[in-house]
Amino acid sequence: MAKAIDVAAALRMLADHIEKGGDAEIVKPSIYFTHFDDKDAFLALAKLLPRPLVKLYDEGTYGDMKLDYKTDDIYVTARIQRSAICRLVEPAQPAKYECEPLLDVDELAGVE
Repeated sequence: MAKAIDVAAALRMLADHIEKGGDAEIVKPSIYFTHFDDKDAFLALAKLLPRPLVKLYDEGTYGDMKLDYKTDDIYVTARIQRSAICRLVEPAQPAKYECEPLLDVDELAGVE
């Protein structure tokens, strides 16, 4: 894992090069600090990010928690698996369905 001072130096060098463009228009950049699995490393970064931060929970496949910092000029996000920072209270349950029969007995004869 990189040290904060080294990341800052690399970002500063990038900023110096972009600044040479003067008034040239560029696409809003995004910086992703993603897929943390170490709570302490994530918290260390969270303390260094500018404010205000927005905390969001992804209910999708990975169930990540993310912190977003947005301005008109830049987007920064940091993600961590929720299981690394939260205690599971109730595991997901498989869905249960009850369906009316679609076919009669004779039609079901050829269905496995």
